[in-house]
Amino acid sequence: MRLTSHKVSPSLLGKVVRAAARQTSFQEAADSVADLAEFPISARQLGRIAHEIGEELKTRRDQRVQQLQTQSLCPDSLTCPNVAVVQVDGGRLRLRQSDSDSDSGAKQGPGAHGASWREDKCAMLATAFSKTSACDPDPDLPASFRHRETVETLVRDLVKQAAAEDEDREEVNEEVSEVEALECVETKDSSASLTEMAAPENSKKVGHVPQLLVRTYMASICGSEPFGPMVAAEAERRNLSKAPRRAFVADGGAWIWKLRRKWFPTFVGIVDFLHVLSHLSAAAMDAQERWLLLLRWSEACWKGQVAEVIQELRHHREGLDPSTPEAEARIESLRLEEGYFQRNESRMNYPHFRCQGLPITSSHIESTMKIFNRRVKGSEKAWDEEGAETILQLRAAYLGEDEGLKKFLSERSSSPFRSYKARNTAKAA
Repeated sequence: MRLTSHKVSPSLLGKVVRAAARQTSFQEAADSVADLAEFPISARQLGRIAHEIGEELKTRRDQRVQQLQTQSLCPDSLTCPNVAVVQVDGGRLRLRQSDSDSDSGAKQGPGAHGASWREDKCAMLATAFSKTSACDPDPDLPASFRHRETVETLVRDLVKQAAAEDEDREEVNEEVSEVEALECVETKDSSASLTEMAAPENSKKVGHVPQLLVRTYMASICGSEPFGPMVAAEAERRNLSKAPRRAFVADGGAWIWKLRRKWFPTFVGIVDFLHVLSHLSAAAMDAQERWLLLLRWSEACWKGQVAEVIQELRHHREGLDPSTPEAEARIESLRLEEGYFQRNESRMNYPHFRCQGLPITSSHIESTMKIFNRRVKGSEKAWDEEGAETILQLRAAYLGEDEGLKKFLSERSSSPFRSYKARNTAKAA
């Protein structure tokens, strides 16, 4: 039956690993396996198995990064997608202090010692299909963004989320002053002849809004510098760089755009329009007729008229009298928002993006972070660094829509789907 080192069959091992990746805790995963697979297993044993598989996935990921850096990484398929989409964001989880990190280096006993919040990073890489258009297919601001209650609720949630993340996120003081061109949208690769415009069956119903086809994920607790080549290696494995249209969508985080400049220079940088709304709301916070001003600015940004918004922000700022602390705070707020729009103006050409059939929101990665957080985030959870890294690899492989986890398990040793060569001693016997 080819039992694994844990004395379980490969089929049962797959159930254990998927339960560990799917459920919110090892105990819930163990209960699920005992109930559905009728295999009693302790949460501790299930956790050991999950971390072992996660460590193997981490090793495979690092091998691909090394192959990327030596230019020996080959795509799994030469088929090129119609549209390639990469979205990156950061979340939070709690890490506990290990014994080696303590001042004395002595065993600290059970419990979470020195637990603190730490940022984890996640990337979604997707193939998509959309149509291009000679003119803006959606020139008017959608009705949902004209509804005051909807917009205020959306902005409030984004601000609350950003405040929670910024509380423990490392400060990044980087001046982003580049002026990004959009020529990569129109650039044709020399390998364009290999491109197969694989469209879904209902492609006649597909408009300028991209429909995502296959999504895979990359996640880690490492810093932004080592995370970049991890995402780039996954994109190379999936041959995303050969897509005729490529988009990199994110919020205004400086580390994200630094990652994009270094590892995805041919992808069109696009700022999430929903985060633009939150910055416009902050800029219009204390103004008279706040909602009308926010609505007018939102329409201008939707139509790509960001320069007009920047000019109005400067006009409002220069018209304030800095004689009171409240006015000084307001001037500083407007100055920061003005800088945000100046840095990202080239990433807000939304009419052009819609004509090219590219996404203009990062809602997919925002929801992805919530899905990852269900497994790793919680005030009652405190991971060590190694455990957090391995469970993130397991979660990413499980959520991938290319059946990556299933393929990986089928190719491992002690798998019924793998061919085994009889040893000489076995033949002699």
